[in-house]
Parts: sequence; C-alpha cells; structure tokens
Amino acid sequence: MQKLLVVDEQPVMRVGIAHALQVAGMSVEVEGVGSAPEAITKLRAGGWDAAMIDIGLSDAGGMSFLSRVVKTHPDLAVLVFTAMPESPYGLRALRTGAAGFLHKSASSEVLADALGRVLSGRRYVSPVLAEQLADRMVNDSDRVPHELLTDREFEIFRLIALGMSIADIGEALKISPKTVHVHRSNILRKTGLADNRALTSYAFEHRLIPGRRSEDRESSGKEGAEPPST
Repeated sequence: MQKLLVVDEQPVMRVGIAHALQVAGMSVEVEGVGSAPEAITKLRAGGWDAAMIDIGLSDAGGMSFLSRVVKTHPDLAVLVFTAMPESPYGLRALRTGAAGFLHKSASSEVLADALGRVLSGRRYVSPVLAEQLADRMVNDSDRVPHELLTDREFEIFRLIALGMSIADIGEALKISPKTVHVHRSNILRKTGLADNRALTSYAFEHRLIPGRRSEDRESSGKEGAEPPST
C-alpha cells in the first residue's frame, strides 16, 4: 500500500483528507503532521510515496519549505494542497518541483484524482493553472515583477507585505536579520518598488496576500517592518 504524508496545520483538514480518500476507494495509507519540523523528521525516516503540503504553514517559509522537500527527496511525489491562490503560487510551485497544485476549494473527487495522478508519476494541473501555463508560454516577456524573484525572495516579500519586521522574518525563516535586509534590497531592486508601503500595496493588488482593511495596509509600511539603520 502506498503511503501519503499530509502536512497541514489544521487537524480537521488532515482527518478530512484521509476520509475523502477512503470514500474515493483509494488504497493509500495516510498519516498527518501539523508542522514543517514534524514533516522533515517523518520524511527523513523514509518509506513515503507522496506528500501533500500546505505552503501556508505558519512555522515555515512556504515556498522555501517546498523547495527543501523537493531537493532532499527527489523521488517523492509532492502535491501542494493549499488555500493560497493558484495565481501566482501554482506556477511557482510547479517551477519549484511540485508534481501538482490544488486549491483547498476543490471537491473530494478532484482531490482523489489529483493525488492518483501524482502517485502514478504524472502531474496534476487544474484547468485554471493550465491556462496560466499556456499564457506564460505565449507571453513569456510579459512576466510581472514578482515573478522575477527567487523562492526565498518571494517568501520574504510576502512576509514584509504582511507587516512582519526584519527581525521576526529572520527568526521565522532561521536566517539573520542582515540576510533578510539583503534580500529586501534585492526585492526592491527587482520589482522597482520604493519601500515597504509600496510592497504591501503591490502585494494586495496582485492578490499575493489576503485582503485587509485600508488602515491595516497603511500600518504595515511603518518603521517596524523597515530594516535597522546602519
């Protein structure tokens, strides 16, 4: 029997996935963990055929964690199952090495189909994501600025836009504040944006972060999220 590791912070989601696959008649052993460190420990033990990962984990840089899993376990079929929007996360996840990307709004039938595909060595791409891929092939020169960022830069971009300070980002991603500061400088250079306030506005307009009230968006550009002066 094939083994699936579900990485999701919500216990009800982990149980629900196992139930949905059982109802669909899939012969797969499902085990769930709620954090990135737990997932890393489980994966190191070996014996897994696939992993279903939510890149919205609060204790890990989503895309960076995905990249780490793909690089350290190249034979593992990874299906991203998340509430993050398909645009832009779907394309980025596929480029990182995921075998498929599925939004949590998908039905149980679609979930079973997607997992079945990746377990058989194929890829799962939703109709929405397939259209995005086709558009990108035709109009590759029209890439928006945030698509020029590396996975690490993109994750830091998102955390800055959410209002996190340089120190908090460093702690969350297990890197030094100085390294975060360097990434931030590269992000501003690549996107052509001026400061944290502009980053937040851009992220909101491109649906890279959840919608918030205007006063919240304004507060995220304050000094707390700026790098320390030198």
